[in-house]
Amino acid sequence: MNDQYDYAVIGGDMRQVYLVEELAHDSNRICHYGLCAVPERHRCSPASFVTAANSLEEICNASPCILCPIPFSKHGEFLHQSAFDKALPLNLLLSNLKPGQSLFAGCIPKDFRSEAVHMGVHVFDLMSDLPLSYFNTIATAEGAICEAIKQSPINLHQSSCAILGYGKCGKTLAAYLKGMFCHVSVASNQEEECAQAALVTDRAQSLEDFGTCVETFDFIFNTIPSTVITSDLLARMKSTVTIIDIASAPGGVDGKAAKKLGIHALLCPGLPGKYAPSSSARAIKKAIERILKEDLTCL
Repeated sequence: MNDQYDYAVIGGDMRQVYLVEELAHDSNRICHYGLCAVPERHRCSPASFVTAANSLEEICNASPCILCPIPFSKHGEFLHQSAFDKALPLNLLLSNLKPGQSLFAGCIPKDFRSEAVHMGVHVFDLMSDLPLSYFNTIATAEGAICEAIKQSPINLHQSSCAILGYGKCGKTLAAYLKGMFCHVSVASNQEEECAQAALVTDRAQSLEDFGTCVETFDFIFNTIPSTVITSDLLARMKSTVTIIDIASAPGGVDGKAAKKLGIHALLCPGLPGKYAPSSSARAIKKAIERILKEDLTCL
């Protein structure tokens, strides 16, 4: 195969499966490899053509547009995929890319991107796309709330909730929790975030002040990708508290201390792929099509 297909879709979670189906709503020719499930033909347009490749080399030769997963890698070394027991090294993918190809993925390691760009590959990190990143906060917030409901024996309604960090995900999560009649506090060391949170939540405070009232919360949602929930804070929390950590790995909770204290702390990566893969795939498709219409300038 050599540029016979409009898109080549590789690896990932159910978002990649639905992405194939979304692309197949149009008259596209799509090749895929290493998906976690087989795309449903009845969800594809009869005018499209969808087929599987037999190897990473074959899929990389199939199309000028390579669509890799969000997140792109495991441990920065291997492609994120669950279809094969054998890991797929990123270096193997890199060695099969060609000058002039466009590669889309999320959370691409800097060294991989640098080498790919040096080879003449157009690299687009979807997590740097602002419209898509805002849309992803919806699935992330809904997934976090779903996990909280599953993990706790108490209602969210009228519960005391803390959100650590008030970035894009924190803002959307706060709006959802307020809509569910929760008492919502936000903790951040950024003055601008605290000022914004004070407009719409019940309390906005610094992380230090959060530590002085940590024992009052029923639910804690962390969005900060550094260890902000320490063993000292965990020791002063309610034994029944539920902590949902949606920050990037390794998260913001001292997991060993939480386990030792018997506190339920759950690290929840990839919530859009788990709870809303179809909606997320539709948004990814729109982002890719929009970027391809623009000048091919690496993000």
